[in-house]
Amino acid sequence: MTLGIALALFAAAFAAGALNAVAGGGTLITFPALVAAGLPPIVANATSSVSQWPGYVASSLTFRRELVGQQTLPAMSLASLAGGLIGGWLVTVVSPRLFDVLIPWLILLATVMFAASSQLTRWLGRHAAAVQGSRAGLLAGQLLVAIYGGFFGGGMGIMMLALYSLFALDTLTRMNALKTWLSVLISGVAVLAFIVAGIVDWPAALVMLAGTISGGVAGARLARRLPALWLKRMVVALGSVLTLAFFWKVYG
Repeated sequence: MTLGIALALFAAAFAAGALNAVAGGGTLITFPALVAAGLPPIVANATSSVSQWPGYVASSLTFRRELVGQQTLPAMSLASLAGGLIGGWLVTVVSPRLFDVLIPWLILLATVMFAASSQLTRWLGRHAAAVQGSRAGLLAGQLLVAIYGGFFGGGMGIMMLALYSLFALDTLTRMNALKTWLSVLISGVAVLAFIVAGIVDWPAALVMLAGTISGGVAGARLARRLPALWLKRMVVALGSVLTLAFFWKVYG
């Protein structure tokens, strides 16, 4: 790895860490940056997950009190562990060509989910009464989101908040705390699968790890000064450009 590439990866990770601290969407920066640095998409995906996992841990620690008394926590944790492991395992066995074909669609899904998160949450909130109390449905939904999160991860947090709003689980703050903790579990077991499979580029991962941690600290301070809406629009614009770029790369 050249010094120029290392600095570029650090800068991308710094931006991703800051975005995750404020509005989310860091995967839409770290993954393309790693691909641009020359990593195969499967290795870039695994390395991106490793670099962002400590950020989930740090965020979860701030929500310790909000997790107390959440009755669904044990069952949701088990569903998240199972789903994250399945998703991570799928990355290690899927053919590189199939993964390449899926990437534009995954980035598109993450971008659309991020752009429509507020509208989706409001719409689901209005329809919550129809499914409220269905524990099996909630766990099944969490398992599916966890499989997606272990496989790619972009937009995972938005999917979880939308799911919890549909089932009217709790207040937004407590749902966000649950989402953050379950993200730790999903990403953690996926990262373990990637490490065991030997598909992590450690030099790049360590550089980006330093960047995401630094960016997370800076982003927490930035969140007090910049409207989250501005950053959200930036992420959506970036995701749209990346979607077009990856579709052109695969199908052009």
